[in-house]
Amino acid sequence: MVGLLVLFLGWAMFYALHSALAHHSVKAFVQSKAKGHYRYYRLLFNVISVVFLSGLLVFQFSLPAETILQLPALLPILGALVFVLGLVVLVMAFASFNKAEFVGLQQLRQNDAPKQTPHQVTQLTKTGMYAYVRHPLYFGIVLLLVGALLYIPSYPMLVFVATSLIYLPIGVYLEEQKLLVEFGDAYRQYQKEAKRFIPFVY
Repeated sequence: MVGLLVLFLGWAMFYALHSALAHHSVKAFVQSKAKGHYRYYRLLFNVISVVFLSGLLVFQFSLPAETILQLPALLPILGALVFVLGLVVLVMAFASFNKAEFVGLQQLRQNDAPKQTPHQVTQLTKTGMYAYVRHPLYFGIVLLLVGALLYIPSYPMLVFVATSLIYLPIGVYLEEQKLLVEFGDAYRQYQKEAKRFIPFVY
């Protein structure tokens, strides 16, 4: 029980830190203090996220994987299919990304631009999956989470999935607020053109 509580707090801290570091006010503060080194921010952000995520997953899978309940034999197969579908959605979503910029490598080749706001990006992505849904990455993650829980219906997995699903609407809201600051009316128009989360549905 203590292990599950620690796991819940760990995932809650991970998501809170992720949102805090991605917030434009935090970025602006770091840029003002970085003295010409802000271009490393995105890369450092990703390194911190990967290290934190890896540590949590190692801890999660070290906990006793007690099954919540006995499920029909076909559900793990369904879970695997949903998980793979989530991976496909993520791959399709990333196809519209500038990979070097997303990782933080492109920023390393640029000098800091004081006149540029730290949350400013090159352009609003509306191609590929983004033509149908505004947050395909979150949609893909939900599919991964549901698939994982069906495949491994354990208490640690339930804590991970439940914490993630609680955070996702918060993450989507914060992301949309950031994009409204970045793109203004262009993003408001995009909100009318594409669903938020699930293509053609919601």
